Amino acid sequence: MTALVATPAAAAADPSATEPSAAGETFTIQPFYAPIEADGDAVPQAARTSLAPAEEREPTAEDARDVAERQGDKSFSGAGQGTALAPSGARRPPAVPDESYLDPCWDSDNGRGEYGRVYNRFAWCQRGRIGGEVRDEDDDVVGTVSIIFRAAAYGRDDGNRDVRVFLRTEPGSADYQAFFPWDEASLRSAIMHLWVDCDNFLDGCSAGGATAGKTMDEWDRDGSWHSWTVASANAGDGLDKVKRHLWHFKSRVFSSVLPGVPAKKIAQSHTMRCDSASVGFALSRSKACVFDDVIPHLQYSAISAKHGEVARHIQCALDPGCTSWPLKDGKQVPGKFVDNRDAPGLHRITEKVPSHPDGVTYYSRNSYQKDQACQQGTPYFALGLPAHLYKPPAQQCDEFPFASTREGAGVGDWNFSVLGVTAAVNGCAGRELQRYYRDDRILVWQPGVPTAAEDEFFVHITDAPDTGDPAACEEDPDEGGDPDQPPTVNAGQDVSGDEGSVITLSGSASDAETTPTTGWTYAPGPGTDPGAACSFTAEGSTTTGITCTDDGTYTVTLSANDGVNGSVSDSATVTVHNVAPAVGGPQPATMTVAPTATSSAGIVTPTPWQVFRVGQSVKLTANFTDPGLNDTHVCSANWDDGTSQTFTSRGRQCVREHTYTAPGMYTISTGVADDDDGIADAASVMVIVYDPEGGFSTQGGFLDSPAGALTGAPNVAGKLTFTFNPKYLPGEAGPVPGGGKVSASLQGASFDLDSTALEWLVVTLEDKVAVKGTGTVNGVPGYGFVAYGFDDPDASRLVVWPLSAGQYPQDTVLYDNRGTAGYDLDMSDPQPLAGGSLQVHQ
Repeated sequence: MTALVATPAAAAADPSATEPSAAGETFTIQPFYAPIEADGDAVPQAARTSLAPAEEREPTAEDARDVAERQGDKSFSGAGQGTALAPSGARRPPAVPDESYLDPCWDSDNGRGEYGRVYNRFAWCQRGRIGGEVRDEDDDVVGTVSIIFRAAAYGRDDGNRDVRVFLRTEPGSADYQAFFPWDEASLRSAIMHLWVDCDNFLDGCSAGGATAGKTMDEWDRDGSWHSWTVASANAGDGLDKVKRHLWHFKSRVFSSVLPGVPAKKIAQSHTMRCDSASVGFALSRSKACVFDDVIPHLQYSAISAKHGEVARHIQCALDPGCTSWPLKDGKQVPGKFVDNRDAPGLHRITEKVPSHPDGVTYYSRNSYQKDQACQQGTPYFALGLPAHLYKPPAQQCDEFPFASTREGAGVGDWNFSVLGVTAAVNGCAGRELQRYYRDDRILVWQPGVPTAAEDEFFVHITDAPDTGDPAACEEDPDEGGDPDQPPTVNAGQDVSGDEGSVITLSGSASDAETTPTTGWTYAPGPGTDPGAACSFTAEGSTTTGITCTDDGTYTVTLSANDGVNGSVSDSATVTVHNVAPAVGGPQPATMTVAPTATSSAGIVTPTPWQVFRVGQSVKLTANFTDPGLNDTHVCSANWDDGTSQTFTSRGRQCVREHTYTAPGMYTISTGVADDDDGIADAASVMVIVYDPEGGFSTQGGFLDSPAGALTGAPNVAGKLTFTFNPKYLPGEAGPVPGGGKVSASLQGASFDLDSTALEWLVVTLEDKVAVKGTGTVNGVPGYGFVAYGFDDPDASRLVVWPLSAGQYPQDTVLYDNRGTAGYDLDMSDPQPLAGGSLQVHQ
């Protein structure tokens, strides 16, 4: 009998045909995130109840900055504080994160929180626990699987408006909490997909990179880095096209055993600020993206030999209790770092900033008023700097706020300070200020700049030892010049292939000045099932392979970057075809290993010719394969007794139980259909169902044995005489019948069968009978036999084979008078008797 294979549509149309989840309940697995303690354990639930779930909040860029500030995030681009100053060359993300640099960030309290930590304007980090929670119909958690992750993100100022985001898991950190009815194996095989997404694609934000998808067991073994790019369109506020975007990690966890819910955001969103600076930076740095959830501030050390005099002057200027010149009651000098973004700060200007309304540039006004205050000129006179505190040329007139700020002396409100400092020290401090502007990406203020495009900064005076490079006081000219020509790129021809298989992409990229860096991204097309994901064999190579977990169309994009110009890209289309699942044949009858979800394809239970008593449950377990990891499946089972079922798969298994109410030989067939109408060829297995109270049979007679029935003498044809009278004795449970025997003899040939043991007896309600046992042939033991009989009309069949060929008849037989018929009793086609009779007694 052929297998009944239900399509997904058919199963949906008949809910009663689909299999209920374990214990009759419906379970789902949902993305899970939790902050961790320093040792990697999740923060107890009670400790994080005040944190609103990410799905319930609509954070803004200002929200994210406020939280980061409360957590104490600082700018690290300070002079002489032991931190590495940025090189003169433009910064770009590394191939993989520098873990030695980020370890303190990951181990910090903020790095282990929902927002992560802005380590500085060009680096962000986060460490936590992610995975899935199994929830029942009442939304109660009945199981969890989680693993510790490390994430990092790098900004850049090399002429590109994007950031690079990285994530990896910590091998060996997976935690499985399996409660009834889910076991740990189900959680280990759950698939977790991770990727990066923008909060709002309508504001010019875009995210690219391959979805990272693995089973939780694979995530626990593989600690390799995965990366994504979050980019900003070349548009925004003001002349510098300033734009802030929110981005986040997104996850989906699912398996065929545990259906997932739509993808959800992990933890909270993070801010990036991108600009296309029109002034203040070299052309090669004209575009950049940094992390804005931090208060930018310059650090000077009051005990530094290189700039300590300037630092102490600024320290006094910012202290209302310290006397500074020009003298003024209630002087309030802006720019002090107090870890509050609303405090009065400073705004960078250059000598080329458009002029003040009176026709003089802001920079010139600052310089003029500073000189007047140092020389007790107009309007400061006796309130200006005393002559003994300013001794040129050994000293220079130092001012704060700096001449390169909008808040300098030229404002005219006397809220500034001047002091004579050693010329070399003043020069060193000035060069460090210029480096700070570059290293912390401080944008230049210009008249009419929108508030959203302003870039306020502060100054923090410390008493930390100066461990910076002595060469930091030397000239550090920024590179300039016009950028070179962008590279050319070609994604190659449109291609196609099968889901789960590697499809080759042949792209190319070139650049006249250098070898550009390249990378592939993909995007599912319309109609592609949610959750479909692809991966590249070599994301950074122009020639690579792409493997997708589901059929559909995908747009693949090859981007090239020469480190100077913006990225250049080209796209092609990949058409991925569905591959039908495969069930295959039954597992060997001698299989003793317990079936698992990872066994090879085929029917695992029951085994061929397995014997069951009427009323005993028969469990069907069939493994199947499907290269489409994102496919869902519907199984079918035809039990060969007039009943059939369709039901959802469990993982890559079809599992169902059935109870037979009548004796017989039943060929169970099973098939699988995926959600893309791919149907597997059916697999089948025959079982024996007996009833010790179902009756018995007696037979005595003969039939005309055809030529070929005796394989050792294929030309022999003659009379086969046989008798059998097997029966279950009163009180016997079976399957071995306690009474009767089977014997047969072929006239004209050396073939005499005598039974030595019976194994089972089947007597059907339709007056059909079959008996299986072992015996001797011509007195030699080691043979098996199955004898079939029909009552009305009387007919018989005898199959004999050497037990060395198996415990049931297969390819090698010694005798079979109906060699082309099947072994199922209903298909056995016994031969009419030429004499004698066969009686079935119910």
